[in-house]
Amino acid sequence: MAVIRTETLGKTYRGGTVALRGLDLEVHAGEVFGFLGPNGAGKSTTIRLLLNFIRPSGGAAYLFGQPVTCAQTRKELGYLPESVQLHSYYSGRRLLEFYASLLGLERADCSRRAGELLERLGLREAAERRISQYSKGMLQRLGMAQALINDPELLILDEPTSNLDPVARRDFRDILLDLKARGKTVFVCSHILSEVESVCDRVAILQKGELKRVGTLEELSGARGARIVVGRLPAAVIEALSATDARLTLKGRESTIVCDSQSLLEHVRQVLDDLGVDVKRVEPQMQSLEEIFFGAIDRERTA
Repeated sequence: MAVIRTETLGKTYRGGTVALRGLDLEVHAGEVFGFLGPNGAGKSTTIRLLLNFIRPSGGAAYLFGQPVTCAQTRKELGYLPESVQLHSYYSGRRLLEFYASLLGLERADCSRRAGELLERLGLREAAERRISQYSKGMLQRLGMAQALINDPELLILDEPTSNLDPVARRDFRDILLDLKARGKTVFVCSHILSEVESVCDRVAILQKGELKRVGTLEELSGARGARIVVGRLPAAVIEALSATDARLTLKGRESTIVCDSQSLLEHVRQVLDDLGVDVKRVEPQMQSLEEIFFGAIDRERTA
């Protein structure tokens, strides 16, 4: 089932600024989905449309198969905005208990759930402290806690690690992996590509309001050749390979041959086959998410 679905979703602001152009997108149940793009790509506009904070100029958006205008969908949704603004006069614990009560949890469950999340987000020692005394990183973690307070089926995160140190970022990654293991759906917008790469099942890349690419990293990477692993090579084979552009490494009883293109890979495999060399394995060379990202966008248009 598509937990998030958009059909030719578009948004034009007053003055004629086009923020989103006919977005067709599906996010499946149980996946961590990365939503990427340079500044001004339309990511925040998309999130605001999904949350029904603003109305589209065209098209439609659905959560759990229902129009985003359906209030019932809010019960299964958690949201962390890019800029976390919380009631500063509450303590961290009291704020979470307050949000839990708004969501209809029983009083005892409010206290239990708040305590669990304060512990999970590393805020137990600051639980009774006023939020006005929290650092930016602590506010970000508390914001994540409030997004999780109702144990939502869908979590929408806008730059969730922007104010966090490396330790807290690792904790956030572990939380996302735990949510994924529990079958939750996570829609995450982030500029930190390495973090997205480590947790996301699929990604979408947006630029100037247009969807450029969408798919798994394997699907988006494309053919870049591969690393061929063989046994010890005789001199005749080494000589034949030296006439190609392949990079050969000899180490003990195992040799590796790196081919940087699909055409070179096919040629080298034919050479090995002709010379009777048994191939142990072929390891595809994958592009990093950063390479995929910059390959998808027109960098001149981001200036």
